[in-house]
Amino acid sequence: MNLSLTLYFLRHGETIYSETGAYCGEVDAELTPEGAQMAEAFAQAYRSIPWTAAYVSPTKRTIATAKPLCEAVGLEMQLRDGLKEIRYGKWEDKTMDFVKEHYWDDYIHWLAQPAWNPPTGGETSVEISSRASTIITEIQQKYATGNVLVVSHKCSF
Repeated sequence: MNLSLTLYFLRHGETIYSETGAYCGEVDAELTPEGAQMAEAFAQAYRSIPWTAAYVSPTKRTIATAKPLCEAVGLEMQLRDGLKEIRYGKWEDKTMDFVKEHYWDDYIHWLAQPAWNPPTGGETSVEISSRASTIITEIQQKYATGNVLVVSHKCSF
């Protein structure tokens, strides 16, 4: 019997942005066929765990990643804005080369201290951490024990 709370953090499956390396925060990208296969493989590998809840960023890519497991075990997704990816501002849908060429100073400051320096017109790591931590606190307050899946993005955790 599990007498503790266990959180499982899962990043969404592959998108076209995973392949191109362009910045994808608020862009609501779909999973690639490979990304969908990743989600199915996760569901197959982890379906035997007695899941308590699933908290999911409300984007197409995270919902599609969580869906196979949630359907297999009968979990309803709890969608939370606090789990969304970083807002990249003017860097959205742009390549790193484009950002370096057009926003060099902001880019260098962001690399050096992302906690306090956002992408141009975007949000800082401190802001991301603040909104994501409220979801973790919510989970901890609601569930003293059990297994909770959190499906999000690379910058959310």
